[in-house]
Amino acid sequence: MQAAQIPVTPRGQARRTAMIQAAKAVFLEHGYERTTLDMVIDQAGGSRRTLYECFGDKAGLFRAVIELHTHELLEQLQALPSSTDAPEETLKDVARLYLRMLLSPEAIGMYRLLVAEAPKFPELGQAFYLAGPLSIRQHLTQYLISQHRCGTLHVPDATIAARQFVGLIKSDHQLGALLCPPTENCLEQRSEAEIDNEIAQAVRLFINGLQEKPVT
Repeated sequence: MQAAQIPVTPRGQARRTAMIQAAKAVFLEHGYERTTLDMVIDQAGGSRRTLYECFGDKAGLFRAVIELHTHELLEQLQALPSSTDAPEETLKDVARLYLRMLLSPEAIGMYRLLVAEAPKFPELGQAFYLAGPLSIRQHLTQYLISQHRCGTLHVPDATIAARQFVGLIKSDHQLGALLCPPTENCLEQRSEAEIDNEIAQAVRLFINGLQEKPVT
């Protein structure tokens, strides 16, 4: 069902946002199938009529939740460094931002939800991928190209190098967070110093690999 086109007033927008935030919490807790509109209304207030006017139905509400999360990912990408700092420091900053985006409790919950519902909402899964993982990798690819051109780094194939860097930073952290309850081995349970040390080692390994001479 398509939502009705109704005028957007400040009060109406605030009500819509409250419903989306409430729906996000309910979807993350109960999943798509077990979530009911009454659960969302109980948490956000308002009426079923208002919800239908804003979103059409539960599927429309779910789309609004994913669209908001995708928009928030794009906003976070604005913080990706594009400075003239030394490559090692820039790559450390990229790694920290990437891990925050990947491993926050909300990010893990949204990932589980999207994987479960992707067959029903393939366009939402694609939008999430384009806004998050792919955008980060494309940003990093462009950065590595610029560093190659100015001679700071030797990067014959920036696309492959960016993919390898993301994999090196991601490691098994996301899989552990998805499959296991929080333990002393989870990244979020480590101190900032431990996380920074792991990132620094990964960045050094990556840069040293780029600087190696080809084997003849």
